[in-house]
Amino acid sequence: MPATQGLFESFDNLDQIPPEAIARWIKPAPQLVLLENYLANRILYPQALSLTEYDMRIDLAILREALRMHSPRPVAQRTNALLGDSPFLNVTLRKILIPKRFLNFVPDIASLTWAFVDAFLIERRKEDYFSDLWTLVLTDDSDEIIGSLILPQFNRLGEIKISLSGKSYQVKQGSALVLPCLANRCELSYKVQNGSVLGKAESAIEVYGGKLGLVIDGRSL
Repeated sequence: MPATQGLFESFDNLDQIPPEAIARWIKPAPQLVLLENYLANRILYPQALSLTEYDMRIDLAILREALRMHSPRPVAQRTNALLGDSPFLNVTLRKILIPKRFLNFVPDIASLTWAFVDAFLIERRKEDYFSDLWTLVLTDDSDEIIGSLILPQFNRLGEIKISLSGKSYQVKQGSALVLPCLANRCELSYKVQNGSVLGKAESAIEVYGGKLGLVIDGRSL
């Protein structure tokens, strides 16, 4: 029986990650020498599991930086027009592609998803209104849609109000929220103060749901 591939075996660039970059995702930031030693251990033993909650926080920080190094290139520099040279982000179809095997090392699907969102989209310049909506996919022999990501565009300090399955939610600029919706398709209505989603301040849309649900991220710069 073949051994399970480790969380970091997909990346050959871990030695290029400075400890300062890892530290920025962890509050309070640990000593850099601790991160240097921890990263060296992960390079030597990529199949190692997190033993504590703090180890998991460090692993997720390393994962964010490893993914950032796999961010899609500008259009003129791409060799793969569909994926943009990243196996984890389909820019054309607006899909975040999360390997299902990563759950063997990060069992919390929400924490794993946030690592991908932080790595690829929190600082990404939006090219058009369609950049406000992404599909979240677990990739395996058979892919599984687990939900959708909505990125409101705020002009200044604002908020988005969402109605979903008879319940109301509010997400202010600078914050984020995961809304449960197990259905394959989820209908919601929204109203944005000082901003828009898909070019509109108020509308009703249908998006993919799943085991994660709807991720509303108002933290974008």
